[in-house]
Amino acid sequence: MYASTSGKPRNFRLLDELEKSEKGVSDGSCTYGLENAEDDIYMVNWVASILGPHNTQFQNRIYTVKLTCGMDYPKVPPTVVFETKINLGDVVKADGTVDPKKLEILNKWEPTSSHTLLSVLIGLRQLMGRDPHRKSIQPEEGTKYADKKTDGVQVGR
Repeated sequence: MYASTSGKPRNFRLLDELEKSEKGVSDGSCTYGLENAEDDIYMVNWVASILGPHNTQFQNRIYTVKLTCGMDYPKVPPTVVFETKINLGDVVKADGTVDPKKLEILNKWEPTSSHTLLSVLIGLRQLMGRDPHRKSIQPEEGTKYADKKTDGVQVGR
């Protein structure tokens, strides 16, 4: 069984996160869930939305993000990729991938209950509200990064 360092098996940890997302424990500015709950028994592929913070260039925009929790999650942070084009400087690469070294929560990731998928989304939203990003000119609303195959992690049977 895949276990986290806190002793809780990986799937139980992800089930807890799924339950919290379904109950809506956040303020609604960040939402997330399994991309395909029926086929993803290992809970690898997640999709999320971030509502841009007020009084920023992101205001009134919804950003779609894909998170991939590999088999080593939560020991290893999720991979985070924006589907909606966004200008967050060097935090987001040209293909929409978030550079884990540039986002504090990913850079200092620990497999604790305070480091979750929601905390990653909140970290991204907080970054949108800080200088210099809050005033950064954004791509045209609704534009997306080029489609690419995102099957996530392949799991042996």
